[in-house]
Order: sequence, then C-alpha cells, then structure tokens
Amino acid sequence: MTDPNLGAPECPAAAQERRDRRVLWAVVVWLPLAVIAVATAIQLLWIPRLPEEVAVHFGVAGEPDRWTTPTRSVLGYLVLSLAVAASIALATFAGRRAMLRPADGARVRLLAQVRPTAAVAPAVSILIAVVVLVLTGAQLDGAEPAGWTAPVAVGAGILLGVLAGWITWQALPAPDRPEPSAATPALDLAPGERAVWTASATAPWIVFAIIGLAGACLIVPIVMAPSAWWLWGSLLVVVALLATTTGVRVTVDRRGLTARTLLGLRLTQVPLADVVSASDVEVLPGEFGGWGFRYDLRGRRGIIMRGGPGIEVQRRDAAPLVVTVSDARTGAALLNALAAAAR
Repeated sequence: MTDPNLGAPECPAAAQERRDRRVLWAVVVWLPLAVIAVATAIQLLWIPRLPEEVAVHFGVAGEPDRWTTPTRSVLGYLVLSLAVAASIALATFAGRRAMLRPADGARVRLLAQVRPTAAVAPAVSILIAVVVLVLTGAQLDGAEPAGWTAPVAVGAGILLGVLAGWITWQALPAPDRPEPSAATPALDLAPGERAVWTASATAPWIVFAIIGLAGACLIVPIVMAPSAWWLWGSLLVVVALLATTTGVRVTVDRRGLTARTLLGLRLTQVPLADVVSASDVEVLPGEFGGWGFRYDLRGRRGIIMRGGPGIEVQRRDAAPLVVTVSDARTGAALLNALAAAAR
C-alpha cells in the first residue's frame, strides 16, 4: 500500500535543478563571501601593526601616491569586494527562472547556462583579496613597500584568480550546443500591408549604480588634482557615453531589426535580406557573462539589458544576434513575416 502522507516522487529534472542551485550559491555567493571574510579578518588583525596611514594606491613606477588610515583601508576593501561580488551574483542569477526555451521546450541545465559568469565570481574575489593583502602586508611594522611590491601583488592576484576561475570552469558542466531555436510563427500580413513594432529594455539598477559610482570616483581626482583634468575628464566622458547604452529601443519594420541607444545612436541593424529566421527566446545574462554587448559560448552576439524574453535572429553571413526586449514574441513574428515578404 502507498502511504497517503508521502508525496509523489520528485521529478529528476526538478531534483537536478535544486542541486544546481545549491552548487551555484556555493560558487557564486558563499565562496566569495568566505574569501572576503577571511581577507577582512586578516586585515583587522594587522591594524595594530600598521602605521597611522597606509598606502592604498601606487603609481606607474610602483611608488605609493595615496594614503588613508588602516580602518578606512579595510572598510574600502570591504565595500569594493562586496559590491563586485553582488554585481556578479546578480548577473548570474538574473532571469534564472527561464529554464525552458518556449520555442522548442528544450531544458538546459542552469549550471551550464551560467558557467561563464559563475567562473568569474571566485576568480575576482580572490584576485582583489590577494592584491590588497600583499600590499597591506608589505607595510606591517612600519615597513615601506618596495617599488616591485605593487606589480608582484597584481601579478600574484591575477595568477591565483585565473587559477581559481579555471578550476571552477572545469568543475561546472559544459553546455551542449543545441540546434538553433525554432522560428516564431510569422504574423499574418495582408499583401502590401505595412507594420512597425517597437519595444525597449533597460539595464537593472546595479548597472546604473556601478556607472554612477564610477562617475563619482572620477569627479574626485578632477577636484583634487585639477592639473590632470584632461585625463580624468576624458574618462568621465567615456563613463557618460556608457551610461547612454544602459537602455535600448528595438524596432522591426521594412528595414529589418534595428537596435538604438537611449540617445538614438544605432547599435546594430539586421536588414531583412540577412534574416534567416527570428525566434523569441528566454535569456539569462549569465549565459553571456553579464550585461552589455557580449558573446556567449555558442557564438551568439548579444545586446543583453536584463534577463527574460529576447529576440534571437539567425543571420545569413554573421553570428546569431540576441537582443533582450519586452514583447519579444510579437517582434520576432513580425520580423519573420517581413523577411518572408521581402524574399
């Protein structure tokens, strides 16, 4: 007899997904937090042995050129490390519910989808921790860091970070190379009928926060070191231009698919003659290593603003293009209809 109190056996796919989530949390959240906690504890234990001011920035020649108190140095490391870890975690987990591609229903393992971003999390946390610990440890008991200290710290951080990333990459499952997504059924347009579709998408708040923080950090040296205003001002202009790419507007019309920035600057255009097919797909930023203009392991080019629906365009003489945008199914259906009419 079957015990009525016992539930139905768990679906193997659901059990696999639950295990994948636990592994992903361990790699992307708990491991970086453990590295940050250990590095912070070491620095706190070192505070009695550090001078009243410690060097926190080094010039091209390896000479210190910026100082602060040990307590502020630890706090700065903590804020920077947590901010970077949080941004990577958000990029990894964003849109993680999109495990089924509606076009073909093919289930893809979460760990395989977000492998590029997940491998970065421990690598970056270890890189930052090693650099800070080496530079801070070189100043214990009033010692002055030698000119080679900064290059060695950065080199050791990069080496250990790359090693951690490589180990994580090897431990996570590799994604299969699935067939192109099934084309979305084309809209039924009457002969000679004209139609236009447009929709937009913006990046998540963490992207705006990072750009805002970068802009604020660049304003400080402009005020404190006005003689080098041209350098910091140029970087500030670059950051301002990047801010205009935190949102896109996608249009499908007789010219094909066009993606533009918030200021109307064209990012890309796929003419109707180049469209093989268009599909509405579910996109994880972790597949592309985060937000922005990316490539994934399948060779697709992506304009990734967020997780969720997107349009995937198979092109004749170029890699597939993926653009995240709302109401992607309507846009893909219209693009297929217009491309078919133009043939």
